[in-house]
Amino acid sequence: MYFCICKSVSDTQIRQAVEQGARTVGELSAQFGLGDQCGRCLDSIGEWLNAYLPSLASTHEVTAPPSAPLAAVSPPASVTAAVPARSAWFMIDP
Repeated sequence: MYFCICKSVSDTQIRQAVEQGARTVGELSAQFGLGDQCGRCLDSIGEWLNAYLPSLASTHEVTAPPSAPLAAVSPPASVTAAVPARSAWFMIDP
């Protein structure tokens, strides 16, 4: 089934994009150019997302990565060295 006739975007393409992380109509619009022509597809895609996202969350268990303490890293000396003063090469009118 095609969600967007103008851009030839199918439900399979939308489903794959959502499974890869797209969560809003705006993200899908940016990826596929949806809504640039007539905009009729945006409402149906929004309704589909509202129905599909809860089922996606229930089938894909999301776990947080194990938290490990982060070691403090100091920047290299070249970054912390003072920047030498230079004269301006332009002039600002008074």
